[in-house]
Amino acid sequence: MELTIYNEKREGLAAAAFSWLTEGIGKSADNGELRKLQQGLRVSKIGFSRMRDSLPARHRQGFWGSLSVSPRGTFDVVYNPYVRDALPWLMRCLNETPESASAQIGEFTEGGDVGNSTIRLSASFDDSLPSYVKLAYHIDEALLTNPATAHAEHARLFTTINWACQRFNVVFGHFSYAHSGGRTELERYLRGPARVPEHNTPHWRERLRGYSWLMVVSEDIARRIGGTDALNESGAFCSVSALPNGSLLLQATSLFHEYRNGRVEAVHHTMREVLIDGEFRQPASVPGQPSTHMVIFAV
Repeated sequence: MELTIYNEKREGLAAAAFSWLTEGIGKSADNGELRKLQQGLRVSKIGFSRMRDSLPARHRQGFWGSLSVSPRGTFDVVYNPYVRDALPWLMRCLNETPESASAQIGEFTEGGDVGNSTIRLSASFDDSLPSYVKLAYHIDEALLTNPATAHAEHARLFTTINWACQRFNVVFGHFSYAHSGGRTELERYLRGPARVPEHNTPHWRERLRGYSWLMVVSEDIARRIGGTDALNESGAFCSVSALPNGSLLLQATSLFHEYRNGRVEAVHHTMREVLIDGEFRQPASVPGQPSTHMVIFAV
């Protein structure tokens, strides 16, 4: 899930990214992951690739956490990234306009290695878009579709996204597979300038970069398609929530795995008049590529 934040003041964007990576990850850690991070260990500045070597073997158990900023350097820690020394460093880096910054929490494997992160939030900046920061919530699709984890992971996602939408000036949001350049599913299958996020982002008042299971549309877009009442009556969404800045947070189905076929078509039908224009390119039949159920193709 990626949220586009608009603010003409650079310090406002840095503050939003800082809150996302600190307070936001606290919202995501609703199972007490932050409290489970080891305490009283030294901060490691040698980088994520050597995180395992920075901690004595007897401490390589339970949860690890990390903060990293690219390309300004890393400040990876193997216990709690929210120690006193880390937060001023993070704010200083964000004020220097990095390309991206991320916060992660995960568990050590039984062998004491750094395992995959279970919580990951990131913020990205682009020199060509000086009035925007994009906040991303990363999640493995399997966690949303596995009956053993789906309930908890949906709740974690909704808690974090709802908090952010109430807190920040979100002018667009989409739920897509992780594509190069942060493309939406629609942008991924278009040709020319229409497939470039940097080209489309500034037009959030007139056009949507895409449509998805969970999405945010600006007040201007919402007004063009009839507002809250029209969207509720469309039957395309199970939830339509007004945000403080006038944007709307839209959810197509209660659970992600339900967003298929006719439900995708209903969202597309409702949003078709305000979507970016472009020539479709059919998906290549390459094994291992993500599913295409997130977008409608002409036949």
